Amino acid sequence: MPTLDTQRLDSDNRNLVRKIQKALAFIAPKTVPLPTTLFMAGGSLIDLKVAGWLPVGLVTPDGYEFGRDVSKADVSALGYASPVRSDVESVARSVKMTALETGKKHMLELTLGTDLSAVTQTLANGEIVIDEPDLPVGQEYRMLIIGSDGPAADNWILARGYGSVKLASTDSQKWGTGDALQDSLTFDVFTDAVVGVPVKHYMGGTGAVKNKLALGFTQGS
Repeated sequence: MPTLDTQRLDSDNRNLVRKIQKALAFIAPKTVPLPTTLFMAGGSLIDLKVAGWLPVGLVTPDGYEFGRDVSKADVSALGYASPVRSDVESVARSVKMTALETGKKHMLELTLGTDLSAVTQTLANGEIVIDEPDLPVGQEYRMLIIGSDGPAADNWILARGYGSVKLASTDSQKWGTGDALQDSLTFDVFTDAVVGVPVKHYMGGTGAVKNKLALGFTQGS
């Protein structure tokens, strides 16, 4: 007869405990499709820059935060202390990060909400002059965030792909000797008509191959 300890040993798997050690984020115009897979035939990652994705760059050590705020409606009944029915009404998803790199054209277009395609840089002194609009244009983007955990022989790649995100808010920026310049960015997530879902979750790598039985998914080709 099984005991609690024998069932615990059969149920628990420390190989499935993940901690993201490295990660990177990309944005892209909505003309760029979300990848159907992150891997090429040989097992290496696809080249996202070649595919049209633009890097966010360095972020603060707290990394990326994925919000999922569920709003539900409960139905109460006479004589019952607990709800007798509960329905999800909305799920507000968000992505937060604090970018450290300053000056990239596509990131300035994102944060200022303006088109900078006509802005040029003076060759002699490197100067760039940008007019910030009174009312930013809320451009929607694709977003892809990829994280890695573990050595090459036991590596896990986790990623989230968003068909449509829009900058919802930024924080104040401080100029001083204490901290590097940084932009705190919060994005709202929408369901894109082409992608069909708000988020695509990706998981793979040599670690996922080693632990395929524990993951429990039907094996494809």
